[in-house]
Amino acid sequence: MKTSARLLAAAAAMLALLTSCARTVIPEEVLQMPEFAPVYTAFNLWYDRNGEMSSANIQKGEILPFGTEIEFIDANTDRIRFKRVSDGKEFRLKYNLDKTLVPIEQYIRRLFVFKSEKELIIGVRPLIYEKIRRGIVEKGMTRNEVLLAYGPPPPMRTPSETVDTWIYWTDDGVTKRIIFFGEKVLEVIEFD
Repeated sequence: MKTSARLLAAAAAMLALLTSCARTVIPEEVLQMPEFAPVYTAFNLWYDRNGEMSSANIQKGEILPFGTEIEFIDANTDRIRFKRVSDGKEFRLKYNLDKTLVPIEQYIRRLFVFKSEKELIIGVRPLIYEKIRRGIVEKGMTRNEVLLAYGPPPPMRTPSETVDTWIYWTDDGVTKRIIFFGEKVLEVIEFD
């Protein structure tokens, strides 16, 4: 009887351990990446001095620009680790399903692309290009230019990119609203 109870307790502990572990994700498979193909960031990402970033892409800290070539280190359902090819700097993106509302595989397909910076900026005016690189959005920019500068808006705040107001976090408790009229930015409003 005691042996059965111990086995049952051990099995329950093992089950709890296995179900609480993050599942391994292989970004190269998710992207169906051809061998030796370069991979780039699809939009600007903000990170702290330790290279940590959030899947909500809170606009605080340094910017890892769109079109930056990266190499994957590893990933699971809680985080994605990668390094910048130019200098080997490592980054760790903390993935939060509650804020992104999409599976990590879908998020990876949105975050990483096979298009270089030159391909991503086709049709972007030179003056706007410099602002996008610095993470600045202003009146008159297109939706695509906003996506390069800020990335997609967090779905928990903006459920669809077809709506006329996109909401982003710029700090804890501080949001920025990008208001569109058609395909162009009409207004940028920051709220504390």
